[in-house]
Amino acid sequence: MKRNPSTLMLAIILMFSASAAEADNRDLWEQLNSDYRYKVLTLRRFYEGDHLRFLSDGKLLGDASVGPWTLNGRVEVKELRVKGALIEIKARRVQIAFASSGGADVAPVDVLTTLDRLSGKQREQLEKSLRKNEVTIEIELPRGEPNEDEISTAMHAVFLMPGESMFESVPVYWRSYFAKLEDRPSSAPVPEGQIYRPGRSGVKSPRAIYNRDPEYSEAARRAKYQGTGVLSLVVDASGTTRDIQVQRPLGLGLDERAVEAISTWRFDPAEKDGVPVAAMVNVEVSFHLY
Repeated sequence: MKRNPSTLMLAIILMFSASAAEADNRDLWEQLNSDYRYKVLTLRRFYEGDHLRFLSDGKLLGDASVGPWTLNGRVEVKELRVKGALIEIKARRVQIAFASSGGADVAPVDVLTTLDRLSGKQREQLEKSLRKNEVTIEIELPRGEPNEDEISTAMHAVFLMPGESMFESVPVYWRSYFAKLEDRPSSAPVPEGQIYRPGRSGVKSPRAIYNRDPEYSEAARRAKYQGTGVLSLVVDASGTTRDIQVQRPLGLGLDERAVEAISTWRFDPAEKDGVPVAAMVNVEVSFHLY
């Protein structure tokens, strides 16, 4: 049976088109994995959960709570695929800790790099737990067969770009820490009114009359992680606390627990010439397992 030459030509064209498309997809996959695989990325919002889905403009689909950035902010990409109009990312949640000693310029580190403090079965179980702390992130694209620029734009809507600061993403009580870490002016709220420093000009220090201990985060408890953080705050003339800032962090969600607890503390206020005044103080908050 004779074949129509035009039909044969169409079949050849389709075959070469399919091969070219397959080659383009393979090149794109290789480029994306070169750009992102095994890289640590930072979410613009620190959503909890093991499955997150976004639109290409970074809007979250569905509901998810926002948690501490030291537990939910960073992910290590294990695999990235583009399926039609969907980017699918398999990643490990990177839990962040800080050295329990040192100043505010101590850089955050992956808890997986701190396991030398443990040994034996305890270390083995923790490492296994940390590596299994995975999340699937999906990003819906406007159309199928996207190009590299469209994928990059969608990724940057969900994640901070390399070198982009976390300063605007973190809660306000982290601003002082990140300003020092990044050597930039702080935009933390400027305390209102006259604020005194105890010990100067005859100012008597405030005295805590209610200072409940913060609760441990579950992540820190599992990691057998402990230490002492430092926070600054203003004790106003009524003895209530405000303008709390993390100065020496701990990570693993402990700093948020410390801020939460300090927000409930009450003081006999500082005094100057026998009159209650607002004062700025630093406080240490310790987390120890007994």
